[in-house]
Amino acid sequence: MSTDNITPKSEPIFIEDLNTNFISLRVGEEIPRLEIKEIRKSTNPQKKDNLPGVDYKYIIESIDNKILTVNSWVLWRAIRIALQNAGNINSILELKHNGIEDYSVRVLKQ
Repeated sequence: MSTDNITPKSEPIFIEDLNTNFISLRVGEEIPRLEIKEIRKSTNPQKKDNLPGVDYKYIIESIDNKILTVNSWVLWRAIRIALQNAGNINSILELKHNGIEDYSVRVLKQ
């Protein structure tokens, strides 16, 4: 097949297309307000970004449809403890990644 037969396609990009649905939490970053809508456990043995030693990771979706993928046991434990202390999964969290394997997670509101 020759490349002469391929027709290029162009699509307009709008301002809303520039927004990302994913939230990152790298070293030195913080998420000042994460209002949890749902937490899912995603199992896939083929994925490379699972939690170490298992075939799954956790996905947290916020009420504004942003997604935080949790693939660090240290972060997951901090989130789990904060939510257990709050007694409610649908809480508002503040998350900070202070350094390697060092996270601060605080419940702002239940």
